[in-house]
Amino acid sequence: MERVVKRRTTRAGGGRVRGAPCRRDLRRPGGNLSGARRPACACHAGARGVAMVVFASRPDLEETGTSSAAGEVSSIIEDLKSAAMNLHTKDQSASGGQKAKKRPEFKPTLEGYLRYLVDSRAIFSTMEDIVKEKAELSLLLENGLERAGALEKDIAYIESLEVQPVAVEGEASPGSDYSAYLKTLSQENLPGFICHYYNTYFAHTAGGRMIGKAVSDRILDGRKLDFYHDYPEPVSKLSKRVKDSLEDIAREWSEEEKGKCVGETGKAFQYAGQVMRQITMSSSSSE
Repeated sequence: MERVVKRRTTRAGGGRVRGAPCRRDLRRPGGNLSGARRPACACHAGARGVAMVVFASRPDLEETGTSSAAGEVSSIIEDLKSAAMNLHTKDQSASGGQKAKKRPEFKPTLEGYLRYLVDSRAIFSTMEDIVKEKAELSLLLENGLERAGALEKDIAYIESLEVQPVAVEGEASPGSDYSAYLKTLSQENLPGFICHYYNTYFAHTAGGRMIGKAVSDRILDGRKLDFYHDYPEPVSKLSKRVKDSLEDIAREWSEEEKGKCVGETGKAFQYAGQVMRQITMSSSSSE
């Protein structure tokens, strides 16, 4: 489970969450990654001198990855944890690989949050469809962490409040771009797809749920959305089984395939950050 850390600041910042690069840098699997060393997926809330740092991009932050002893088969989960830690800043974790930086105040909007949920539905639906289509991923079928159905309910609820999602910037939303990338990646680099699967689902079950609570407390009167709470079993049990399945899937991979998986960590962070930044957008800011 990931942690929320409160730290004192001299004053609360303002403006939108920063750090997401232009989407054109991320469209092709294997292409250049602009700003890959900057984690952009974390949500930062602050008010009256207190900043809340939520480690949304780093699944299992408290369990740092370690290298396997010589001759042992390495754990893909530990390798992915280690890669993610390297992209965290020192204010997110003392073991982070990047310098600490100032965080703007987190100010969610209903229309921005609805856009985030709509994009999240596109991403989770795409991942869940890919799992159904790929025989190599059969161990991940119906594992209980699926989120597309829960998102349908939450989107319908917010739409019932007569809220419209904030308009997208450019030809497509970040979620549509990410979904297209995942479809291509699953055909060209299935181990790389596993990296995105891992980071997306386990970031959501930990830091993502903290973000959901922060948003709900601010703009939804504390309502508990199904996206964060509707699971058939305790999340810890579901997560353990899925992690075991991911280890089984990766067990016969070559070192090259493992490298292709871990090598997608930067893009997983950047795509997630672009989707998440929409939470603070408003109709006026998108015009």
